[in-house]
Amino acid sequence: MNTSDPSRSLDESELSRLDELLAQAHPEHSMMLEEYDGFCAALACSPTPISADESLPIVLGAEPGSALGAMDEADRNELLALLGRHRRAVARRLHEGEAWNAVIGTDESGRALGDAWAIGFLRGMELHPDDWDMLDEDEVCEEAFELILRFASEAGAPSDAEAGNEEGSGRSLERLDEEPFEPIEDGEREEMIDLMLEGVLEIFDRLAPARERALKPATIRRDAPRLGRNDICRCGSGRKYKHCHGAG
Repeated sequence: MNTSDPSRSLDESELSRLDELLAQAHPEHSMMLEEYDGFCAALACSPTPISADESLPIVLGAEPGSALGAMDEADRNELLALLGRHRRAVARRLHEGEAWNAVIGTDESGRALGDAWAIGFLRGMELHPDDWDMLDEDEVCEEAFELILRFASEAGAPSDAEAGNEEGSGRSLERLDEEPFEPIEDGEREEMIDLMLEGVLEIFDRLAPARERALKPATIRRDAPRLGRNDICRCGSGRKYKHCHGAG
């Protein structure tokens, strides 16, 4: 393993450490590890590039300066490094497709959960909710969103403070309070989690063209028409462009 790779996956001890540090950062409002994993998946899918400055206050439950103020410098730096590396690892693994494995929590009996992961994904969508409208007519993605909402409904909608929204959470999270969702039976839970994650892979693939467009440099706009070689050069010399700045 290349230990210098900034997108290498966290091992079990590093994941446990990240979970521990997140709890220290803001015990009441910071994300738990499973939720952060789902959040990272949404950021990786997002058509709009999302910076750490924009996402960290949602992850930590407050602006970093406030949320991390009580932590010593070493723990603070370790937390930020682990957060960044895990986000990059999730993006890389989504890009690899079948090699992607989500962090899904379990209860005391070992039953897989998935509700916090789904909440995290929805909170990631809420950063730029209109960007996801392009998938409204995509049946495969709509089925994936419905399954994400079914899992998230088991935890209930996060408060506005937790969602990072002062004026309400937006359409996806609001639906958790607006309509009932069919409960997920224990016997089908693991299969439903697999289907949810497969759906997220489809979402990631469907949004790839939009992500590529967002990363392309803006087209340079010319305020004046392009000079022909026989036109007078704009430098003021009075000479034809081909014999002045257009020579050679």
